[in-house]
Amino acid sequence: MSMERPRRRDESMTLITEMMERPLDPGYAAAAERRTQSGLPAATGLRSPLLIIVAILIGALLGASALALRAPTTATSKIKADLVTRIEDRRAHADSQTALIASLRNQINTAQAAALNQQSQGALTAELSKLELAAGTVPVTGPGLVVTVDDAPSGPAPIAPANPGTAAAPDQGKVIATDLQIVVNGLWEAGAEAISINGHRLTSRAAIRSAGAAILVDYRPLIRPYVITAIGDPGSLGVEFADNSGGSYLQSLTSNYQIRGDIQNRSSVVVPGEPTLSLQEAQPLPPAVTSHTRTAQPTTSGGATSTTEPSQTTAPRTTETSP
Repeated sequence: MSMERPRRRDESMTLITEMMERPLDPGYAAAAERRTQSGLPAATGLRSPLLIIVAILIGALLGASALALRAPTTATSKIKADLVTRIEDRRAHADSQTALIASLRNQINTAQAAALNQQSQGALTAELSKLELAAGTVPVTGPGLVVTVDDAPSGPAPIAPANPGTAAAPDQGKVIATDLQIVVNGLWEAGAEAISINGHRLTSRAAIRSAGAAILVDYRPLIRPYVITAIGDPGSLGVEFADNSGGSYLQSLTSNYQIRGDIQNRSSVVVPGEPTLSLQEAQPLPPAVTSHTRTAQPTTSGGATSTTEPSQTTAPRTTETSP
């Protein structure tokens, strides 16, 4: 009867056992022994000057590459910041010039009214005031509506699509220029006598346009929320607006796209004048004729009538829209 040699427990792990017992390859071990016999260290030092110099060069190259990649972003940010600063400066300058124009216009109107009163042109003064009111060059105060339109409440940020080339759908919850055009036309249709948006007076020459994501009134950008102020009969303006297409459209925006729309009746609102409108036509009055019959329009020699464009005596009912 033969006795079997007992098997090692780690017999099935020969490779791992070999690596643990002899971690150094025999060839490397022989080379290390030869270096030792010749008086050299068993292994080359990892801190040799050449290795340190190569590591420093590699680090410098990596740092230079990182700075080169960040440079375009930094330059773009500086250019963007400079453009924003220039835009804000130009906007502030335009606002100051607009205020100056309004102040000078008030002085001109005061001097004009005083000159006409000295010439006993009371009827001409009343006619001129009527035309200025229709043209929108003077502020108007009275009862009316304040309609506030704003974007839908912002939700969570959308998840980026798997395909970067897929174009994202437009945000249906944002107010666009067409929305304001329809609402304003509905107010004109309801009988509004004067309308402004965020303090910008709408006249027959005003235009509500879009430039990218911005909404412009006569090339002046609007900032949300969009506050539409309308002067009109307090008893019928709100009811007529709710029943016509403008009110229905605003209700549809609120119901379908969560765009916020608020309508408030006010006992007194102010619609500013449009300072950019200027005198377009002037002609001398015919010479005065002595007569015992009182004429409808008094005249004086050397006087002048002035009108502003547009010369209609009723408030405009539509706003100009861009194609």
